[in-house]
Amino acid sequence: MTAMAGKGIIVIPVFNEAENIAGVIGEIRAEGLGLDIVVVDDGSSDRTRQVLCELPVQALSHPINLGYGVAVQTGMLHAVRRGYDFLVLMDGDGQHVPGEIPKLLAGLEEGADIVIGSRILSGSESYTIPPLRRAAIRFFSFLAKALGGVDIRDVTSGFQAMRRDVFSFLAREYPVDFPDAEVVVMLGLKKFTVAEVPTQFRRRERGISMYSSLGTVLYYPFKSFLASVIVLLRLFRERREG
Repeated sequence: MTAMAGKGIIVIPVFNEAENIAGVIGEIRAEGLGLDIVVVDDGSSDRTRQVLCELPVQALSHPINLGYGVAVQTGMLHAVRRGYDFLVLMDGDGQHVPGEIPKLLAGLEEGADIVIGSRILSGSESYTIPPLRRAAIRFFSFLAKALGGVDIRDVTSGFQAMRRDVFSFLAREYPVDFPDAEVVVMLGLKKFTVAEVPTQFRRRERGISMYSSLGTVLYYPFKSFLASVIVLLRLFRERREG
């Protein structure tokens, strides 16, 4: 059982993870964290929906593929409406290690509003990041610090824990795709406390990552940079009008 006070939920957005999701859920339950689990199937074309029907989770499904960000937002809206106090966000491909969740929750207990599990900090060396991706992470971490004032080394990590005020805010405003740097900039500008802890990661063993195509590799940094600048300009406008 987790020592974190209140009612907690794990949100797992998935797309075509029929080969992985049952193992992920089994590993979470084996940890005995005492957290509810909701899996958001973002219009999968494989057997993901059928697999979820056989698992002890709350399952939500989009009729078509709407994007990672929308799937995350659906899970957050569910958590807001059901009155959860804190939320853990993780992937359904097996890369995030459920045994590391207590580290994220400990960061919340120490006062952070959102805690990001890092592949880069000392203590998380089990996962080797390819040079091109590591360079992209460094760029977006610089962007988050320059635009949002948040000093986080692994700004693209989707392994996170957050308080209700954070996911209530993000449930209203969340990017459709590749939200990494943009979300951190938004949270920094809204004065949420963002912390980072070293966590272990694993490589995907089955299935295809949404970041694997050449088009995505080229589009991802451009979109994230532009979106982060737009967030900054929008906040300046809100403050000026206020």
